[in-house]
Amino acid sequence: MFACGFWAILIGCTLYFDGRNRGYLTLLLFMVMATLLYAGHCAFLNHFYSDMPLLDSLYSFANLAVYPLFYVYIVSLTSPESQLRHTWLYFIPSAVIGIMVSAIYIMMPPQELDSFVRIISYNENFGSGTGLCKMMGYTRLSAKIVFAVEVVAVLFAGSRKISAYNKSIEDYYADTEGKKLTAFQWYMYLLTACSLASIIFNFIGRSNFDGSAWMMAIPSLLFTSLLFGLGFIGFRQSFTIEHFEQEESENEIIPESCPVFRQESSLVERIEEVVTKRQLYLRHNLKVSDLAAELCTNRLYVSTAINEEMGISFSDYINRKRVNHAIDLMRTNPQMTIYEIADRSGFSSDKSFYRNFKNITGKSPKELFQ
Repeated sequence: MFACGFWAILIGCTLYFDGRNRGYLTLLLFMVMATLLYAGHCAFLNHFYSDMPLLDSLYSFANLAVYPLFYVYIVSLTSPESQLRHTWLYFIPSAVIGIMVSAIYIMMPPQELDSFVRIISYNENFGSGTGLCKMMGYTRLSAKIVFAVEVVAVLFAGSRKISAYNKSIEDYYADTEGKKLTAFQWYMYLLTACSLASIIFNFIGRSNFDGSAWMMAIPSLLFTSLLFGLGFIGFRQSFTIEHFEQEESENEIIPESCPVFRQESSLVERIEEVVTKRQLYLRHNLKVSDLAAELCTNRLYVSTAINEEMGISFSDYINRKRVNHAIDLMRTNPQMTIYEIADRSGFSSDKSFYRNFKNITGKSPKELFQ
């Protein structure tokens, strides 16, 4: 609860001082919702009986809203704004369950409410009470089933969104550092494992953790670390689909003078000719739109040709050229520093150089020349 509250305050202050940011806004909503969720846990496990009806109603809503909100956050990072228009539909189950739980609490007579809050809810023996208690039991069981379905759906759909976005970045930019959602991709793997634990804990029930510090420590430390990590990588992610769309619209420029190619040349041959002869790969921050402009064609044609006929992304194609150029420089100029080699080979940083060099050759620069 405190970890989520911390990020909610920090992100809220950032939005207030720095202005609108779609990714930050949805992350803020997620952290606020998660804070409400764990406030419900807090009231239950600390036996705040007087606050239970309100906080448990909020918990019932938040419990089924956090995963849809997480998916909305992923969509805000990876997809056009038009795909966010109907996301309110994702929250219908959480709203229905939240309203039902709240209504049952309101309908309970004072004596029954006191008995339910202090005894029945902790034993989860809903059949021992009146019809309202049984209704609450069925409602909570339904919530657990819906929660499990949401977890699986969000993890599957969210992973696909991230992969599709990363593929688009690789097909547009030669330098993908800071642009891809690499940390989120790894986070989704970790979240998948933790979500399975979350489903298990959800079906076990909160009552089984009541009164046991050791039992409490397991989910508490697990989800605190997970949520703090999400806040950290989300706060650091400065490049999103908004920036990508802006750069796409700004860089669709075709020059007046175009190179002359043989009539029979295929697009792939023309790409290879321009990139190699003009050494475009040495250009920093090269984009597929820059290459398309040199060829006087559409960037989608260029990207498709590289993907389908070469079997690699634009980023991989350019960085392989850069790595080969770097190897030649290291052989002919052994006195040059790694930073100079990286810069002269077109890499935006030595970190990008090391990563691509290792990925392409399977070795580090030092290992290759030992």
